[in-house]
Amino acid sequence: MKTILLFLKGIFIGIGNMIAGISGGTVAFILGIYEKMVDAFASLTKKFWPNFLYLLKVGLGIIVGIFLASKLLKLLFAVLFIETISLFAGIIIGGIVNDVPDLKLLPEEKEHHKEKYPIVFIISFLVVIGLAILNLFINDQGADINATFETIKFKDMVILFFLTIIGTLAMIFPGISGSLIFMIVGLYYPVLNGISALIHFENYKDSAFMINELKLFIPLILGVLISLLFLSKPIKWLFHKYHKVCLYMISGFVFASVFAVFIVNIHEIVKAYTWWHVLLSIVFLAFGVFLSIFLKKISDKKKMKEEIAQENKENTNPVE
Repeated sequence: MKTILLFLKGIFIGIGNMIAGISGGTVAFILGIYEKMVDAFASLTKKFWPNFLYLLKVGLGIIVGIFLASKLLKLLFAVLFIETISLFAGIIIGGIVNDVPDLKLLPEEKEHHKEKYPIVFIISFLVVIGLAILNLFINDQGADINATFETIKFKDMVILFFLTIIGTLAMIFPGISGSLIFMIVGLYYPVLNGISALIHFENYKDSAFMINELKLFIPLILGVLISLLFLSKPIKWLFHKYHKVCLYMISGFVFASVFAVFIVNIHEIVKAYTWWHVLLSIVFLAFGVFLSIFLKKISDKKKMKEEIAQENKENTNPVE
């Protein structure tokens, strides 16, 4: 029963990972397995089999969730493109609302270099907007929902590898979306379509297709493994050491992403534009805001319960 439960939780994490704006880390935290997953990766070399089996159960669920989400999102983009993008934007806006209380500076932070925090925010904001605009210039037609890696070259594999590392490290911190990073730089749709194509088993007969899919998945898998096994600890240390600076940097990224998702998809939005699409988009955007805030409230309640339980445990078992 426990194995099935972990598998099902993995499915939800996988679905969350594919939605630009939602962090798989946030979903894992809400489901109560975030810390166990991080610890399992961190202790993989010490207690290999127990941690490996735990991660395998969750990991298989994540893979299934990613495939399910890729098929559903492909359908949504084909039928309700503007609405789906608006849903992503709403989720991001909800994330901004959630982050505001954490950005309040403590008295000691106001006294020492308080000007550095808005500078970090502005730099992070401009980098994201710059990447989105650059992507728009590089791809004359803008983002293409039917884009695929027809012939993946070595440079594409290198780019995918490093982006996957960044996206996976982003997932380690609940609140940052790895899929959103892929969307900003224009690789979200090719990856989404590449994953979705694997569901059609008739494609497996095409050797060229299978080679191309291998070229897609090898850098993705390697990027995930290297991030989790070797880079997660240093990044977590950095986050704890420079907590407030990192928060302002992340907030700049998140705030800019609201504009970036529309910038990179502007051509597709113009093509799909009608008045009823706009009205539906407002509904989807509002739902996205609600969903993001709702998930945050559940996460905060769970965190508070865990802190109270830990405090009670310490009080009942005092250190002598």
